[in-house]
Amino acid sequence: MKPGRYNFSFVQGDTWTTAPQWKINNIYVIVTGYTAKMTVRKSIGSSNTVFEFSTANGRITTGSYDGKFTLFASAADTASVPAGNYVYDFDIVSPSGISTTLLSGGFQVIGQVSL
Repeated sequence: MKPGRYNFSFVQGDTWTTAPQWKINNIYVIVTGYTAKMTVRKSIGSSNTVFEFSTANGRITTGSYDGKFTLFASAADTASVPAGNYVYDFDIVSPSGISTTLLSGGFQVIGQVSL
């Protein structure tokens, strides 16, 4: 499956949340038991992670029958990310171990004057 393309952004020092939903043939996928991780890096070949959302670190929670993955970063989390343009991919793993990249694209961190 080819990942969807979507660009995200947040402002340093602001709380940020988004909730992409996964559908196949217009039907929400049951995501109970899935794990997920979104890795943000400077470039595709970079080994340094700028920021990470995951079910392991509590920045991603999964829905059940609605195909929803809710991503969350606190104001303190976003304040520590340098302003700039980055790339990301959003990977999920099913309870049976099947790994899928759902989304990829750009991730912009907008600098804030009043930090």
